[in-house]
Amino acid sequence: MQLPVHRLWLAGWATLTICSVHPSPTFAQSAALEIPGLRGYIEQVLRENAGLRASDARLGAAGQQIAPAGALPDPTVTVGAMSVPVTSFDVDREAMTQFPILFQQRFPFPGKRGAATRVARADSALASADRRLFEVRLAQTAVHAYFTLASARTALDIWRGRVALADQAIAIAQVRYATGVAPQTDILRARLRRAELVEQRMRLEAAVIGSESRLDALRAGQQGRVSTPQLISPATLSRVRGDSMPSSAFLRQTLIRRSPGLRTAQAKIDRAQRAVDAFSIAGRPDFTVGLQGAARGGGREPFVTALVGISLPLYAGRKQRPVTEAARLTANAAQEEYHDLLTRLNTEVDVTVVDLTSLRDRVLLTADEILPLAEAASASALQRYKVGALEFSTVLTAQDDLFGAQLRLAQLLADYSTTWADLTALIGREWYR
Repeated sequence: MQLPVHRLWLAGWATLTICSVHPSPTFAQSAALEIPGLRGYIEQVLRENAGLRASDARLGAAGQQIAPAGALPDPTVTVGAMSVPVTSFDVDREAMTQFPILFQQRFPFPGKRGAATRVARADSALASADRRLFEVRLAQTAVHAYFTLASARTALDIWRGRVALADQAIAIAQVRYATGVAPQTDILRARLRRAELVEQRMRLEAAVIGSESRLDALRAGQQGRVSTPQLISPATLSRVRGDSMPSSAFLRQTLIRRSPGLRTAQAKIDRAQRAVDAFSIAGRPDFTVGLQGAARGGGREPFVTALVGISLPLYAGRKQRPVTEAARLTANAAQEEYHDLLTRLNTEVDVTVVDLTSLRDRVLLTADEILPLAEAASASALQRYKVGALEFSTVLTAQDDLFGAQLRLAQLLADYSTTWADLTALIGREWYR
């Protein structure tokens, strides 16, 4: 079988990346996610989802904060009047009467502006990591919603086949009752099962409508039919058979490099450390430079005054030092959260690989053994009942067994695909691009 181009590219990229470190098998994207219609739906979700647009806006806002963070404080201009006589308001009478104009500019201690800029850049990096994490999880949610709908539609198709079997059983029971070789209870039980199937159809139709609504909600309420596959099909089963399970060791290596959750946690660490650096110099004195000119009446000579000021961190013990210590504690907490998340994600990777392997084996067992046996048992039971060699209850049981096997297979195939989506989200594989 010829591999698609994207699978060859991924395999080559992984080999070049880790072959010198660990010779484990490379990760190839599962064909279970290469479903016609799925990629187009996810692209629409990423384009229309309001939550993702909000993340884009937050990222843009964080980027806009970088330049202002390191800018100088705004200068101040003060205009006033001094020593004006309150009785005559004769500005030419008193020599002390003057009209000053004061210009002042504060200059933060060297390093403070750079530290503030680095904090703003860390905020922007954190917003970027949060945005990517949101996108990956949104795509994961979209895959779950998509295959929930595919499973519901497949179940409705399976139901139609079950109804056809029920109608066939009713017809045979009526013929046998008319000839006097079967009791009336056979017809009544067949019709009862047919009525129960009608009730089940209502539940299945409601599940389809609910799944379609959830799909529309992810794309901001946009409507329009989303194409989903018939899960129980040779094409779907062929995709499952062609999949190979990636090794947990390789996945853990990829997790450390690409996981959006870990990248967000690392961005929080960097941001917290930048805050520590900024707060650690917050108590250093700032400087103020001022220039004042004053005009006087009566033809008197104007004044010019130059001022230099320095802030005194008298309350650093109650202000800057506690804040700096709080920033250090926050940075330590971010470090611990990162290590905790790494441990949990490694465990999730191992568990997901085990689940994938189990689901694949269960899919193939159901498709290759259980379902053919159930089909054969249902057909045999109906034929044997037709000649009076079997109780009617056995026919109903065999048909229910076939129906149940088909539903289980459809659900297993949906779970298999969504578990692949969970794995790709864990390790940060943006397969939908």
